[in-house]
Amino acid sequence: MLIEFNLGNFWSFKEVQSLQMQAAKIRSKYPRVDDNNVAGIDGQLSLLKSKAIYGANGSGKSNLVRGMHSMLAIIQDSLKDEQVLSKKIAPFQLNEEAVSQPSFFQVSFLLNGHIFRYGFEAGKERIASEWLFGKPLNANGKAYRERYFFTREGMGIQANESQFKEGSRFARVDENNLPLYRENALFLTVLAAFNGPLSRSIARYLGENLVVVPAFSDPLLRDQSLSRMKEKGFRQKLTSLLKGVDPTIEKLEMVEPEYGGMPAGSETPTGNAKGKAGDVAIYRYQYSKEGKRGRLAPLLLSSQEAEGTKKLFYFSALIFDVLDKGKTAFIDEFDARLHPRLTRKVVELFHNPDTNPRNAQLIFVTHDSNLLDASLLRRDQVTFVKKDKCGASELYSLVEFKGVRNTASFEKDYLMGKYGAVPNNLNMVEEAVENYLAND
Repeated sequence: MLIEFNLGNFWSFKEVQSLQMQAAKIRSKYPRVDDNNVAGIDGQLSLLKSKAIYGANGSGKSNLVRGMHSMLAIIQDSLKDEQVLSKKIAPFQLNEEAVSQPSFFQVSFLLNGHIFRYGFEAGKERIASEWLFGKPLNANGKAYRERYFFTREGMGIQANESQFKEGSRFARVDENNLPLYRENALFLTVLAAFNGPLSRSIARYLGENLVVVPAFSDPLLRDQSLSRMKEKGFRQKLTSLLKGVDPTIEKLEMVEPEYGGMPAGSETPTGNAKGKAGDVAIYRYQYSKEGKRGRLAPLLLSSQEAEGTKKLFYFSALIFDVLDKGKTAFIDEFDARLHPRLTRKVVELFHNPDTNPRNAQLIFVTHDSNLLDASLLRRDQVTFVKKDKCGASELYSLVEFKGVRNTASFEKDYLMGKYGAVPNNLNMVEEAVENYLAND
């Protein structure tokens, strides 16, 4: 599980900011919210199962998701793609000093009974620094101190020879007195490529368990769901999910071209369902004008279904995979084209121990103020993003506001501007339109 993500000097973030997933020592208005929304790890660590991120347009919310996406891409590709730093690193541009400084990335996470802290600083051409620390969870009341596995400054590596032998041998130079890694490649990635057991485990965890969904990812999500439509179990789960939104849905079938417009395995003429490969027919009953139920009739997902149904279909493989494997998902524009009640239901899936037995986590960017409800979210599950007077994004949590009662209407207070992170100077929008029309 993710414990914390830190990001600095990246796009609109100048100073290092922290997205905290460790639960605060607070009590919700509703005891079940505390019981369901927080995962207790061996009685020692309490981690949040979800985090909602709010802020005005242009505040930098998407840049937080972009930061995690870039960090993971650099970890995955720094060895095989020498241009990945130039593609992914983007320092804060509104400060003359920050422009020439490296970007900062760090994650703390729980893996195999240990808490690890891994991070690096990088510019567009080279890795400036890199580090890996960790400690076991406390056992039998014994508290462990964090220890270092390796630290890096430029091309200099210091590895813990007693605790991290896989790194100590690569920290040396070869017979030509040259280092065994490049200045633009992460040391962790190099060690993982050479099957260092801990490095490989960490790189695999970060690459497979932290799932990032940037805005405008519908085609990728759609393809993932389509690829799983051949699995009977997935189709059954997806049908049940969609029926929860539209009870008239009876079944789903893939549309394959070799069937001449008939879904594979279908014995029913598809009528208008003459789609191309990679489409889905969603079946509902037809009714006569007297209201008598007739045959099943299909509608093509791509061209005949509502946008909300499409969006839920696109998200389905991701949601099932994250919940089934206990992953952590970062989703931008989470509520786009979804009804507020449906958005809420997806969040509830992550809180419900029956649908989330492996403590998966959902971190999502949203404008849906309906979710600011004490019966759904604790105060530490709400993070705001705003820009300061110099244009730099800042993160802060609802739990940081003193005097906010559990009985308060979080949504009402947010929309009134009590917590900040809302659009300002809206009158300027009206004035701009009036001036445009006046000069037209």
